Amino acid sequence: MLDLNILEQLKDVFKNLEGEINLRIKQSHDEKQNELMEMLLALESTSKNIHVVEDKNHSDLPRVVLEYEGQPKGVEFVGIPGGHEFTSLVLSILHTDGKGKLPDEMIIRRIKNLKGPIKLKTYISLSCENCPEVVQALNLMAILHPDFEHSMIDGELVQDELKKTWHSRSSFGIQQ
Repeated sequence: MLDLNILEQLKDVFKNLEGEINLRIKQSHDEKQNELMEMLLALESTSKNIHVVEDKNHSDLPRVVLEYEGQPKGVEFVGIPGGHEFTSLVLSILHTDGKGKLPDEMIIRRIKNLKGPIKLKTYISLSCENCPEVVQALNLMAILHPDFEHSMIDGELVQDELKKTWHSRSSFGIQQ
């Protein structure tokens, strides 16, 4: 799934990780589960600090939750974070360890002062070029705020849910 060139680049990106980062994958019978597992195992091979942990809980869809030092960080990917969203997964791993480009201290304080609990879902298309920016910003907020959760959901996998949501929005007069 990930070519050798990308894996070598990721080894360099992840070389300064200090804490233990778990990619906790839920059990699923979905046809894309093996694809997600393959991607996560490839990521695991790039750093001694990244571990794939299989969760005994079941999920209808492929799902991975980020943990730092054994604690959930409020970031979840439902589906395969491929395409542009692969970068979102990589940045989430870095941000979980306090690495990568982070906002200035004033912005961090504002995020931490948000009143929670906050639970957001972002439905994305893997071909969307704006989605990664939204996902990355919300993931970072979840990592920085202990009562903030964000789930990136591949819209292709939940078409019925999206149609139902769109239908209910339309009944309130909300349009595109």
